[in-house]
Amino acid sequence: MIPINEIKISDFRLLDVDNRLPLPYKSQIRFLISSTDVIHSWTIPSIGVKVDANPGRLNQTRFFINRPGMYFGQCSEICGTNHRFMPIVIERISPAAFIK
Repeated sequence: MIPINEIKISDFRLLDVDNRLPLPYKSQIRFLISSTDVIHSWTIPSIGVKVDANPGRLNQTRFFINRPGMYFGQCSEICGTNHRFMPIVIERISPAAFIK
């Protein structure tokens, strides 16, 4: 999470991150999710994705987005101190930009 003193006017407070996850649009995306410590819940409501990461288990989800943009989510479980502030940002870019 970006500290408050480093946020620009165009950033979203408590939702933006230092490193966004770039993914190509017009592609089927498959996530394999696991955890090593506690249960996490990887949630991005605007895509309709919510999947739990459980210790010792491998879960999967897949989705398809057909246009570029940014999608915000966060961990939605009470899995530890300040985990309610653990944001997730997916940035959908063109397949050509993704390959570069």
